[in-house]
Amino acid sequence: MKKTLGILLAAAMLAAALAGCGGGAASASVPAGNPGPAPASTPAADPVQLSFFGFKTGGEIGALEELIAKFNAENPDIVVSYEGLSNGGGYQDVLTTRLASGQGDDVFLANPNYLGKLQEAGYVEDLAGMAVVSNYSDLVKDLMTIDGKVPGLAMELAVFGMYTNNDVLKAHGIGAPTNYAEFMAACETLKAAGVTPVVASAKDGTGIGVFSSTKGLDGLYSAPDKAAQIAAINEGTQSLAETMIDGLELVSELKAKGYINAEQALVMAPAQDDITEFVKGNTAFMTGGGWSLAAIQEAAPGADITLGGVPVQEKDALVMVNAGVRVCINKSCENKEAAQRFVEFLTKTENLDEYVASQNAFTPLKDGTSTSNPAMAAAAERISAGRMITWVDPAFSKLDPWALSKEYAANILGGSSVETAVKDMNTAVANAIKLA
Repeated sequence: MKKTLGILLAAAMLAAALAGCGGGAASASVPAGNPGPAPASTPAADPVQLSFFGFKTGGEIGALEELIAKFNAENPDIVVSYEGLSNGGGYQDVLTTRLASGQGDDVFLANPNYLGKLQEAGYVEDLAGMAVVSNYSDLVKDLMTIDGKVPGLAMELAVFGMYTNNDVLKAHGIGAPTNYAEFMAACETLKAAGVTPVVASAKDGTGIGVFSSTKGLDGLYSAPDKAAQIAAINEGTQSLAETMIDGLELVSELKAKGYINAEQALVMAPAQDDITEFVKGNTAFMTGGGWSLAAIQEAAPGADITLGGVPVQEKDALVMVNAGVRVCINKSCENKEAAQRFVEFLTKTENLDEYVASQNAFTPLKDGTSTSNPAMAAAAERISAGRMITWVDPAFSKLDPWALSKEYAANILGGSSVETAVKDMNTAVANAIKLA
């Protein structure tokens, strides 16, 4: 963590401790769990007011609003109010500012790649003792655990992969590619027919970063000494840039061969502009997350579109997964019992199943149900086969490989050479380790 951010967050801890939760939390004198009947001579106690802040908005909010309404109906002594702000609209900055000023919401959603910093600053309650933790899969439990604590509970196992418009492929006599050679051959056939093969957002590097990460980090994640390599990268004795150079070279190849419109990609916002272009039916492939499937199917209801692995390896394809959308309790919350009841409700199997289905995601629980959308079957098969990497991994204690992958892949689309990207990434990593 950068020293400037460390100073901001450390100073804010004192403010948060003095100010308590924002969002109109009720007085701590009102029991949150079971206030019991009020004496006949006195009016009933007002319900506890809980504020809930998250980055799920618009079409991505899914079943969240319905679940909040259900909780409020079942718990008349607690009222949860939700406020949403998209990540693209500055959610992370607003969340940090609220916490730093002591006006943080009682419950909030956290992006996993930033959650470790919030924990270090003392803003999140450790939820390791909650009963539901034992019901999380081992993979998700590992991803949720940071320095032996669980600062947030996963709402889903999210997936990044490659969308394929099978109608476009069929029109050109192409089968769905399952590996690198087939993918490149398909792209060449499409290009020769005047079709731009790939749409990948690069305004913030997300879409193109899926290519650089899956190609570049698969070797690390499939290596028997993965833990030792990650430790070496954290300490700066192994170069992250050199480790993932194959991914950076793939991005350069896609650009050089004209399989992606680099100029267009650099102004495309993820899960927005790329979808708009993809559903026109003039391209065959798009990298993206499962949460975009509902919007894609709504915009192109008759199209045969599926989400599967990214076919960038010689033998097969793989997806990226993440214990995404962590629900957290503010450590300064004045009504922690009420907040815990709400979080327990959200993570009950039946409720989490409803949320997961609305996001076209996979369950993080041992006894949960994943999406049944047939368009996700290929992605599900890649997960079952163990062909996946994680895009937010707490094992990287000093670095954020996903952020670095996105940044330098986008730089290559913008004109940087692979050699320059490697050099610049090495410098950025060295600085990050020094400041951590």
